[in-house]
Amino acid sequence: MKKPLLIAVLAITLLLGGGALVAETAEISLDIQQQMEAVLASPEAILMSQPNVTTATQLLVALPEPETKIPIAVYAIRDNTGQLKADMGAASTVVTQGATEMLITALHRSRQFKILDRSNFADFINEQNLVVQNRVVSGQGPGLGQMTGARYLISGAITEYQVSKETGGIGLAIAGKGGSKEYAKATTAIDLRVTDTTTGEVVWAESFKGEIIGEQVGLQVFSFLGKNIVEFETGKGEQEVINLIIRTLLEEAVFLLVQSGVLKP
Repeated sequence: MKKPLLIAVLAITLLLGGGALVAETAEISLDIQQQMEAVLASPEAILMSQPNVTTATQLLVALPEPETKIPIAVYAIRDNTGQLKADMGAASTVVTQGATEMLITALHRSRQFKILDRSNFADFINEQNLVVQNRVVSGQGPGLGQMTGARYLISGAITEYQVSKETGGIGLAIAGKGGSKEYAKATTAIDLRVTDTTTGEVVWAESFKGEIIGEQVGLQVFSFLGKNIVEFETGKGEQEVINLIIRTLLEEAVFLLVQSGVLKP
């Protein structure tokens, strides 16, 4: 048994009250406390997750962090493409429904804003109402009348989506290969706007469009950036490719918004 798995088994056994059983098992001689400390000292040996970043993430990280951050309320980024796919006999959306979360992450990575989540506002108000209705212990829960006000709000929509097969002419180069061959093209566009909450004026609005080219690696199979695979016969993998473009576009949009200088603290 691998050491991390063995440690996990021993720890669970102890938590379940099996300490005596562990102590009596002669072949297991590990010092649990030391092993757990070793796991915490090298979490990378256990962790499966990786940072979900794009080429545009470095633009956000490179921005200097300001002394005063701008309060901005984030509203839902909607899917306005109307794209659906058949999934186990039912229609489901092709385009990610997680664009709002991607935008919040991008804003946070920029370190320029006080981010006010209005997309889950009902949940927030529910916590406030529990205090108003005296349903929580006195002194616990949120304070009332202390919400941070937004100077601006940001909203928008995914407005275009397409993954198509194309035929390249002579001279088209994909992954260093020229000539006439099939390739795939994934295209997505988003429209964002920022509104002044005092005047209602839209102070910034832009449309961003991005595409990436997929190399043919099988009869109906195309690879985007070496790891995002689309099978055109089944449509499998299209959403992963579109998600990558949307996250990249949102990060670039936040960078350009900051660079525009139109938002004031």
